[in-house]
Amino acid sequence: MNLWPYGKPRSLVTPWVITADAACPLNELGDQLQLLSACLIVPRQYLFYLYIDLSSVPNALRKNFIQQRLQQLSPFSNPESCLVQEADGAQLWFWDSRLLSGRREQTPGLPQVTIPESLLRRPFQDGFRVQPCIHGWELQYWETNSLRYTRWLANRPDTVAKDDFVRTCGYNMKAADWSDAGAELLSAPWNEKPFWSKATLSSEPVATRLIAGVLLAWIFLELGMGLGTIGKQSYLSSSVESQSEALSQLVDQRDAALRQKDFNQAIADLIAAPTPLWLSAQVHSCLADFDFVILDWQYQRGQLVVLLEKEGLDTRALIESCAANPGFSDVRVEPGITPAQTRVLFSLPQATQEGNDDV
Repeated sequence: MNLWPYGKPRSLVTPWVITADAACPLNELGDQLQLLSACLIVPRQYLFYLYIDLSSVPNALRKNFIQQRLQQLSPFSNPESCLVQEADGAQLWFWDSRLLSGRREQTPGLPQVTIPESLLRRPFQDGFRVQPCIHGWELQYWETNSLRYTRWLANRPDTVAKDDFVRTCGYNMKAADWSDAGAELLSAPWNEKPFWSKATLSSEPVATRLIAGVLLAWIFLELGMGLGTIGKQSYLSSSVESQSEALSQLVDQRDAALRQKDFNQAIADLIAAPTPLWLSAQVHSCLADFDFVILDWQYQRGQLVVLLEKEGLDTRALIESCAANPGFSDVRVEPGITPAQTRVLFSLPQATQEGNDDV
């Protein structure tokens, strides 16, 4: 972060980049990019990505919520991460810390600052995009300046790969409009802002620290001016206030522990249940080739029931299409109230597991 934008410009340096066997300067790979400070770039092929919706999470609990999601979804025992949090969304890139420690043992002089390659690629506003990487290619879906879904490929993606990515995002393949991104790298991460900018000063963490600093300075000034006249009364008042604050902190810690316990249980229950968006995406992928009208949609305890209406619906082809989806453990078709109605019953794997546990 540039704390003093009006100072003398610093010398540019060539960043280092992780490779399959070691680490090397970026210019050895053919890119002449130079940055304001030394850093180590983690290529996209070693990155995992997660977008977290924070709209329903209180501000005081968002940090713990993001850390819990990272620990739950990371395949690594000790991941390193980079977080970009704006408004009600968090964009989180993470990677294996052992990958970097191994490279640092081979090359002790590597920069300590680590930057994901994705932060050096120009961001997008809305839609699907194909992004060339240092190694391979990346499929991206952006929405309101936030990266929602991404997938890395070793080779340039073809139509099949793009269609599969669109289905994963839960969108219509015919409505997807792809754009090609440039291969150039930015001279600084796109989330980096000068410290004295309006956006930085108005952000909650910085504004809180500035207010706390002003209040702290004011308190010390008042204490200093009144120290000579308060005397022993000030000492006794300070002692009482210290004891009261210690007791208040103890009570606050107890209450915080109880709230955290309830919050953890609520998050565990929320994560265990499939989201409506995921269910709708899976059903859409199964029934995309059929022409019908959905009359009713019910989900309870791991079983989804969809009521369809169509004359002469091919139920055999419908079952074969739905059974091929790994998101459902069992698919059944039953007649509806009228001859044109058909009830499709989808069983999720967790429902089957719950049934076995009950037995």
